[in-house]
Amino acid sequence: MNIQNIFLKTLLLLFLCASCKKQVNEEVKDSPVATNDFMHAKGKLIVDGSGNPIDLKGIAFGNEVWSDNALPETHHTEEDFARVKSMNMNVIRFYLNYKTFENDNAPYQYKQAGWAWIDKNIAWAKKHGIYLILNIHVPQGGFQSQGNGDALWNVAENQNRLTALWKAIAQRYKEEKQIIGFGLVNEPIPTSSKQQWQQLAQRTTNEIRLVDTKHIIFIERCIAVKGVSQEDADLNFPIINDKNIVYEFHTYDPFIYTHQLFTWAGLGDGGKYPDESIISYSNGNWYTATFANPTMRTGNTDWTYIEGIKYKITDAKIKIGLPALVGANVSGKVYFDDLTIKEFDEKGDYIRDIFSLSLDDFDGWGYWSENNTGKGEMAMTGRSNNKSLSIERATSDCNLSNYTKVFIPKPNYSYQINGWVKGENIASGATCRLRIDFITTNSPVSGRNKDILESSLKKYVDWSNTKNLPIYMGEFGVGVPCFANDKGGLKWVNDMIDIARAYKMPFTYHVYHEDNFGLYYGYGTLPNPALANQPLIDFFKTKLQ
Repeated sequence: MNIQNIFLKTLLLLFLCASCKKQVNEEVKDSPVATNDFMHAKGKLIVDGSGNPIDLKGIAFGNEVWSDNALPETHHTEEDFARVKSMNMNVIRFYLNYKTFENDNAPYQYKQAGWAWIDKNIAWAKKHGIYLILNIHVPQGGFQSQGNGDALWNVAENQNRLTALWKAIAQRYKEEKQIIGFGLVNEPIPTSSKQQWQQLAQRTTNEIRLVDTKHIIFIERCIAVKGVSQEDADLNFPIINDKNIVYEFHTYDPFIYTHQLFTWAGLGDGGKYPDESIISYSNGNWYTATFANPTMRTGNTDWTYIEGIKYKITDAKIKIGLPALVGANVSGKVYFDDLTIKEFDEKGDYIRDIFSLSLDDFDGWGYWSENNTGKGEMAMTGRSNNKSLSIERATSDCNLSNYTKVFIPKPNYSYQINGWVKGENIASGATCRLRIDFITTNSPVSGRNKDILESSLKKYVDWSNTKNLPIYMGEFGVGVPCFANDKGGLKWVNDMIDIARAYKMPFTYHVYHEDNFGLYYGYGTLPNPALANQPLIDFFKTKLQ
């Protein structure tokens, strides 16, 4: 799949830990760990010192990591640990920014104020019976999830500093049972291969084990690898040589639902959950496209109608189609407007227009570039009005694609994309065209429902069973707009928890306090019950009993 799938799944995929019959029938405890030992990985489970499975259910503290606040004093107080406990939760995934511990102009010199803040939070957690998973959400080299943290992979000193920091954290808290373990890097996106993450994670684990042999180490899968089209046979999990590892995944499926109406996500209204009328699928990979469509001329051109080829569906692996606008090597600027996707039957007779898109808004469109050049955006000019979509200054393969406009191609039917294009200084050798992209998946394609949520986890279930390794749903969540206008946010959360608990899978909801997904709103101010998603809070209190 191309990098645009990060935009759809960014971010993310759902995961179930399928246990064998004996393990499913075991009683799962919610009690503290054994007095003389730590929680640890055992087979596919997290267990206490006596080998009893632990039912970990909780939430994430974001700690304002995106604001680079070294000490996020406005994120929470002791009272918020009590609130977490009142929701019958017992664990917090505790996000950390490396700047809590060190400054870039003084590497390896760890701040006493940072240690004191962690110590205070541990004391609060201990008082209220809450465990912590420390997670480096922003490492030296940059926040990973949006693909802008290349410096972690390309600057060796950043890796040196990250590894040294983790060793220092492990040294300080090696006897602290309130900490379950350490999440090394959130949502890594290495620049060339999974092996980059494999090597860094193994190196960091080895350094931690020099001073701390007791805590779990949480290892996430690469949510993407730049320049690599598909995940590998291990689902982008790096296998670490250590006996006390838990493998972590995140999910926000379906992305167009959970992230709807956020301007920064580029999505419009994502509909309701459940809704059998909305085409849904999981574990999709980009497969092929209508590469033979005509390209536009170089230089300057006025609005020109371009008619694509009729592409016949003869490959059973093709499951989903969607529109794409290509501006590869454009250097100048190309505009797109008023496109249609047409359907033809086995005889080639016209059946219908699947889509007729005026392209006068950017909802659902995501830009991908192979080398991160150029940009795709709305343009204030058009063929029939003053709006269109455009791509400019790209010097490699690139496109705008829309995963909210999907359709199910029929076998032996043909599909054609047509529309209007206009060019400014289109470079020689540029490839600017309209295209239909096709997705393949081994999972069902159906309406939006619980079965689709569960089907998205099947490959992770198989992986866990095959490897006999434990997994943890470190993030799952649904945006604030999904709790309004009967969009079904509570139903989505309920179904996700039901799936997780059926498979005895530990989970932490994203997130406690922030404006997009938070239980409490008002970023930059302490949590206030007057600014809260009270229905979701009440739901957790009942659901997690």
